[in-house]
Amino acid sequence: MSRFDFSQPPFDSLSPAERDALEAKADIVYFPDEAQVLGPGQGPDALFVIIKGVVAELAGDEVAARYHPGDSFDARALAAEQTLNRFVVEEEALLLSLPREAVLRLTASNPRFGAFFFADVSQKLGMLAQRAGNRELQTLLTATVRDAGCRQPVFVDADASIRDTAAAMKQNRSKSVLVRAGDKLGIFTTTDFRDIIIDGVDSGEPVGRHCSYTLLSIDIDDFLFNALLLMTQRNLRRLVVTEQGQPKGMLAQVDVLSYFSNHSHLIAQRLERAETLDELADIAGQIDRLVRILTGHGVRPPQLGKLVAALNVRLFARAWGMIAPPDLLENSCLLVLGSEGRGEQILKTDQDNALLLRDGYRHAKLEQSCLEFSAALARFGYPPCPGGVMISNPPWRLSQSEMRDRIHDWLARPSGEGMMQLAIFVDAEAVCGDASLLRQSQDYLRSRLQDDASFFSRFARAIEQFDTPLGPFSRLKTREHEGREALDLKKGGIFPLTHGLRALALEHDIEDTNSAARAQSLAAKGYLEAALAADIQDALSCLSQLRLDHGLRRLDAGLPADNLLEPETLGTLERDLLKEALAVVKRFKAQLRHHYRLGSF
Repeated sequence: MSRFDFSQPPFDSLSPAERDALEAKADIVYFPDEAQVLGPGQGPDALFVIIKGVVAELAGDEVAARYHPGDSFDARALAAEQTLNRFVVEEEALLLSLPREAVLRLTASNPRFGAFFFADVSQKLGMLAQRAGNRELQTLLTATVRDAGCRQPVFVDADASIRDTAAAMKQNRSKSVLVRAGDKLGIFTTTDFRDIIIDGVDSGEPVGRHCSYTLLSIDIDDFLFNALLLMTQRNLRRLVVTEQGQPKGMLAQVDVLSYFSNHSHLIAQRLERAETLDELADIAGQIDRLVRILTGHGVRPPQLGKLVAALNVRLFARAWGMIAPPDLLENSCLLVLGSEGRGEQILKTDQDNALLLRDGYRHAKLEQSCLEFSAALARFGYPPCPGGVMISNPPWRLSQSEMRDRIHDWLARPSGEGMMQLAIFVDAEAVCGDASLLRQSQDYLRSRLQDDASFFSRFARAIEQFDTPLGPFSRLKTREHEGREALDLKKGGIFPLTHGLRALALEHDIEDTNSAARAQSLAAKGYLEAALAADIQDALSCLSQLRLDHGLRRLDAGLPADNLLEPETLGTLERDLLKEALAVVKRFKAQLRHHYRLGSF
């Protein structure tokens, strides 16, 4: 039993006494290559957990799933008292055999243990989040000063007057400055200024006479916890941050505490203080690190997507505000489209944005500003859109009348490309500028929509572009891609759900852009069965979580994030969730086919 890892689900939910009781009744069994562990119609008397080797589940002659060390099978058969498929050893296997009676007794007495086998998608997702939450402390303790970021230092010369120094602090909204005195570096803070006022010192005196030249510093790649410890030990409110021995910035105690208590709040503050695109590029990297940290905390994609979207909106607004002339800002509206507009883009993918301009407005620097903005986003880690849906592309810089003409073409002369452009516009959200320009375009779209069944059927038909990768007997269907057997999470699962909800929302004049909000509104108004709406939200959360975890693993390996998931890399819990989520996709697509009569087009 020393070889069995009780930290794996669902055994991590057992109490020490329950583990001991199960251990006492367990056995270890060996099966050679090609041996059959379970067969159709057989009543299983044990739950098997793989210690070593690989076991394949066969539905007929096709492989429905493969189980690796840490995986268990066949929980469904324990309850049904009958095995549907064959379980055959592919690589000689050492299995832990847990008696059926003992397992069923635990499922009845321990709800968390039972949920692993019999819970719905929502409960299983909760289990995953709870497991992820156990990594929170470790994540925080390994954060570095670079992760938290530092404030840009303000420098003054030692012979500058105290009055001029105070003016520099006010101008830069800083509570401290670094004082250069030849080869020495000092620090002057608001506390020093307070003491000078109390002592009646002339404000015209050089600041170099009244600053401290005893500086405590910390390297930018040192642990953030060490910075907090140093501040606590020395009763300090700030440290000088160095990189390769040179001052890089200032780290305030409030920044450290903010990072440990609320990372997103700190990033939002840095966005408001940023003065250059260089600073914004660094903050964009912080958003990536925030995603990793909060994922480790167990924050699920629906909530994480909204948070990242809010930070991205601020990031894009600050970048556009630095690049575009003030007059252009006042006479335009910058939009994010597609998944960014829905608040569902977590990892950086393609840029999807557009610019609406007031009728009759022109600016000599319009094209240059748009090109600079798209280049800035690429620098921040958002690659150019392969379809050119960016403000640097003239077709996505439109006046009000041009936008109305585009909408008219989408509705009057529907085409495949036009329907997809309409789809991403339906998800549009204003970033900055005059938001009334977007509202007017949306109002025009709603006013032109009619009770036209054929139009809505054409719009919804995109759900049929990709097959759902789930076959008979809940078999996951993969395809070879660059030497790996994988399935496309976005095309096969996420897109049909988001586009199906988008089609129903457009048909029934629901203004929500977020998919979960659309599902809830559709259910509240009776256009979608409440149980199915809940299942769709759970399925989207599950697929998005698997996509996020897969993307982070790819990035850790130095590879670009993609949507091609290899099911064999998943554990039992994740694989079961994937199958259940894809089953919801198939059920929703079937309902949409019936509702929009897709078979008749």
